[in-house]
Amino acid sequence: MSKAAMDLLTLRDRCKRDPEGYGEEAAMQTRRYEALRALFAMKPSREHAEFGELVSFISHVSGVYPELTRGFAEGVVDLLERHAGGLDASTRRALVSALILMRNKGSIGVEVTLPLFFKLFRVKDKSLRVMMFKHIVSDAKAANKKRTNDKYNRTVQSFLYAAIKDENETTAKKALAVLTDMYRRNIWTDAKSVNLVVEACKHPSQKILVAALKFFEGQDEAAEAAAAEGDESDSESDPAARENDIKCRTSGGVSKTDVFKAYKTGVASSKKKKQKKLKRTIKSMQRKERNAENAVDARFAALQLINDPQALAELLFHKLQIGHMSYDTKMLCIMMMCRIIGMHQLIMLNVYPFLQRYIQPSQLEVTRLLAAAATACHELVPPDALEPLLRQLVNQFIHDRARPEVAAVGLNAVREICARCPLVMNEDLLQDLAQYKKAKDKPVSNAARGLIALFRELAPGLLEKKDRGKGVDMSRTLKAYGETEVVDRIEGVDLLQRDLLKRKREEEEEAYSEDDDEENDEEDEEEEEEEEEDDEEDEEDEVETGKREREDIEIDPDAPPPKIRKNGKLSLSELKRRHKALVQKRKEEEEEEARAEREEEEEELGGPIEQERILTSEDFKRIKALQTEKQLDAALKRAGANKSATVASDNIRLMMRRADRATDRRVNPDALAATGIKRAHDKAARLATVLAGREDNEYGSSTVRKQKKTGGSSNAEKSKRKNLPLAARIHAATRRRNAPKINGKQQRGRKVWKNK
Repeated sequence: MSKAAMDLLTLRDRCKRDPEGYGEEAAMQTRRYEALRALFAMKPSREHAEFGELVSFISHVSGVYPELTRGFAEGVVDLLERHAGGLDASTRRALVSALILMRNKGSIGVEVTLPLFFKLFRVKDKSLRVMMFKHIVSDAKAANKKRTNDKYNRTVQSFLYAAIKDENETTAKKALAVLTDMYRRNIWTDAKSVNLVVEACKHPSQKILVAALKFFEGQDEAAEAAAAEGDESDSESDPAARENDIKCRTSGGVSKTDVFKAYKTGVASSKKKKQKKLKRTIKSMQRKERNAENAVDARFAALQLINDPQALAELLFHKLQIGHMSYDTKMLCIMMMCRIIGMHQLIMLNVYPFLQRYIQPSQLEVTRLLAAAATACHELVPPDALEPLLRQLVNQFIHDRARPEVAAVGLNAVREICARCPLVMNEDLLQDLAQYKKAKDKPVSNAARGLIALFRELAPGLLEKKDRGKGVDMSRTLKAYGETEVVDRIEGVDLLQRDLLKRKREEEEEAYSEDDDEENDEEDEEEEEEEEEDDEEDEEDEVETGKREREDIEIDPDAPPPKIRKNGKLSLSELKRRHKALVQKRKEEEEEEARAEREEEEEELGGPIEQERILTSEDFKRIKALQTEKQLDAALKRAGANKSATVASDNIRLMMRRADRATDRRVNPDALAATGIKRAHDKAARLATVLAGREDNEYGSSTVRKQKKTGGSSNAEKSKRKNLPLAARIHAATRRRNAPKINGKQQRGRKVWKNK
């Protein structure tokens, strides 16, 4: 560093400490800057180290001397706009750093720096572009740190909207990068930011299109991963343990044991340390809770915030039809277009014939194409539009000559399509595909069983009787196309209302049982005296019961006369008839009692609970739990298992939660691929097995030991390289010279003279 630079650093520090005492020195440096600026404008391409140091000095003291440095920022901006491309790299970075420093101090507004920086993005200086991009992102993050700065966001987003439409690829790419990075940091997660990314899809550059599509794909996958992780954590956690954990914790998220140890155990010095640590933990937990409340739900995918999904899907389809794109870009467009169609349930009937041409086993990345085709299916698509697609899929993938992995992929794809639009399947085709459950290959049979399990839930009448399973509800049929159910209440709210009534009854019974316990002690003595009287009454009750039963089996006067045997007893047919009549009568009585109980329960329930009060989030969680429990009971009942004896109830519950979102989620291409097919070991697989077996070998080969050896050479190695004495070398040379020479091969074989 030069002496002048050291002097400026010292002066800068003193000006900040004593502005009034060093005002004249600062003014002199300002006049010096104006003089050097005129010289700099004449030859901007030359390196001006002194000018860059003066710019840095004035930018640091601009907050201390606002009147003295007025117009400084405008002058730097003017220099950069005029000579940005021809400036020396170090001087250009010094000027940009000065503007960044003044922007961080609030001396200039974002409307001054942002347009200039986006113009400078076109300059071929990578370090400069990185510095400006980091500043733009950190500036937006700092502006929205405490609360959402709507004014700042409107200004920046309006400029980014114009920058994305810029024909220059670098400018549009950096604007898109700023938007996606701000969304990833959960700073700009509103619909306006997402729709700015949608505008990037209209850019003529293919790189901008790919970047925008990858943003949507990544956010979609992240949302699904968060949803799946949430379901698994909900299923793995025990409600009782979770409730106990909540009871044992204080409002700050710290256990009572920690509080007791901090205030009641140890000496004074250790108590202070524990209390400080406890306070820091409580503050951290409270801060996390606030962030969790203010954060945007990670499950809310960016695709759901698009204002006009139909226009975006049609734009992507238009690019697919007329654009000359690479195969990877085309696959991205297909995946995103199908995802938008499935999520927003759009009607684009010309998409399915377009996808049909790619459905063949020899197609590159065929599982991704099949996953996209299944994702684009939904219940609003007419079955006639999907039948050619399904026929092409079955004919190309599922036949006797198809390889096992091809047939498994085809059956899995058919299952995913039918899960979203079951009306496309007919009875004959379903029964033919169900026959693959007997296939020798495990993936094929598993895929066929998955298809059978799907239609056991949707429409068991389409399956053969042997495939329907036991306990199946034959009343379930597929709704006609366009048929909808009009609901007048919140789904599952009746379960909540009955559960509240059940809890109320249990509380009343508990209170009543406590009162009975006190009375039972007094009645014990009276019961002993009444036992003898009860024994006499039992005999009379038996006689009355027999008369009552005979009255129940009274013969109808209109019925034919009973058949009596010669010995005077009733015949077997007459007994069966009377037994059947008695069972029917008791069944009617039970139905009448059940009807009366339902009417009584409805009277106790009163009107709909949603009309009396506003349902809270806890109520909706309880409704979801009751619905899951009801479906679980039905599933276990069909399987012939008791609820108390089941082992896989958690797995069934998780499966049903995922099935509820089957039409909303994206089809994973890896889930369609066949797994479990065993192939013969090739050379690479055998070599991998051999190398894996050597990992646990304690000794290994001598070559490996030598390679791993550290330090000097051994004594044996040194002895081999040791120079022998002169006499020993002469003796060895003489021995080699006098040794008999062997001519020809010495492989004589068996000795001939031994056989004589």
